Amino acid sequence: MLKKAILFIFLIIPAIILSDRLIIRPVEGRNIAEKKDRPAIVRLGERLFRDDRFSTPKGDLPASCSTCHLLDEDPQGLRAYADFFNRSWVSSRIHDPRRLELRNSPTLFDVGEMERLHYDGEFPSLEALVKGTLSGRPMGWLPGEEPAAFDHVLKVLINDRAEGPGAAGTYREEFRKTFNVDLEKIDRDRALVLVAKAIAEFTRTLKTRKDSAYDKFALLNGLDASPAAGEDGPAFGQKTIARLTRLEQNKTLKFIPGFGQTELDGLKIFLRTEGENSTGNCVACHAPPNFTDHSFHNKGISQREYDKLHGEGRFAALVIPDASTTVRPSSQFREIPSPSNPALVDLGHWNFVDLKQSPLRRAGETDDAFLRRMIGTFKTPTLRNLAHTQPYFHDGLYHKFDEILEEMRLISEMARESRIRQADEELLKIRISKADFKPLSAFLDSLNEDLRRGY
Repeated sequence: MLKKAILFIFLIIPAIILSDRLIIRPVEGRNIAEKKDRPAIVRLGERLFRDDRFSTPKGDLPASCSTCHLLDEDPQGLRAYADFFNRSWVSSRIHDPRRLELRNSPTLFDVGEMERLHYDGEFPSLEALVKGTLSGRPMGWLPGEEPAAFDHVLKVLINDRAEGPGAAGTYREEFRKTFNVDLEKIDRDRALVLVAKAIAEFTRTLKTRKDSAYDKFALLNGLDASPAAGEDGPAFGQKTIARLTRLEQNKTLKFIPGFGQTELDGLKIFLRTEGENSTGNCVACHAPPNFTDHSFHNKGISQREYDKLHGEGRFAALVIPDASTTVRPSSQFREIPSPSNPALVDLGHWNFVDLKQSPLRRAGETDDAFLRRMIGTFKTPTLRNLAHTQPYFHDGLYHKFDEILEEMRLISEMARESRIRQADEELLKIRISKADFKPLSAFLDSLNEDLRRGY
């Protein structure tokens, strides 16, 4: 029995326990240096992306960017540059013994098209995200340790002996060839700018091919690949349904393997924004081609997670300060809910929204009203390659389509009953039943690409 338990652990978590440090290792590293067709900065960026020596030596879990953003390194299966955890693991420290990150790791596909990064929009650019990651909790560093983290990065770069996956030489040699700089003659801040630039350039190459079964079906039938300039999701949905109806009436609609009648039924539910039945209103926030609006919405997920611990109605009664009295981001309102501490909750974009410059602010809206409307808002995730990004939602609570569809069905009902605090208006229009789950799930499956080809 003990042997079976140990085997299970190693199958679920591809790790090796060495001394008192938990080391997660890739099962099979890909030869980065052999990808000669890519620019040098991209090859260097991928090497930096996969180097776990930048994580703190004071923790028990060496980590790299690729620890939480996997493709084919794990024996459990393919990932869309995401991991398998509800919330990603981080290094445990004496002064912060937590093991779990704040949220689930999202896919990195098409990340170069996103205006703000992280579920809460903390970072305005990929370069800022890289710096924040290298000095933050994902790499085991604690608040206040940013200078030490950056010193450590520079030390690793200078002392490198062409170690780790993808090494085409020492970092000094690669930086000289790529940026025409000597790492020993530039300061730390300049080195960090170049590291962030290289990793950001690599992640910008991680693009979906847009060749899923849905994409092929849409192309074959002359459907628009994306909304026209100035066209919103609902208008695009109505136009596409009208086009599909004409094709069906003319008996010229063509199916392909992977996209048949069931997927079509799901697509129509997905696109429908008005009606009392089988209305998903999904396209309002998840329009193609990336099936995300890159914006922030309160879908009630944080409230549901909080109330499951503390009782229904407790989130609605939670005292949240207004714009004039709060300090944002707030450690209290940017934390995993705890059954022992009802003050802790994750309010998402509320922590980082720019009250003066945000495009989400409405004309005539006061700071207080706008900030209240941002309670519990999170960035809309892409729906592409969902077969390789579960568990779902920012809290990683659900693993199956039926589970997330049931949650959205329930939350939409709660929103219409005014039981979701600051509910997004689009929630009110979702009217689906369990009979809609099968076609919707089939359609979502049609958005998966064949990741075995590599990216």
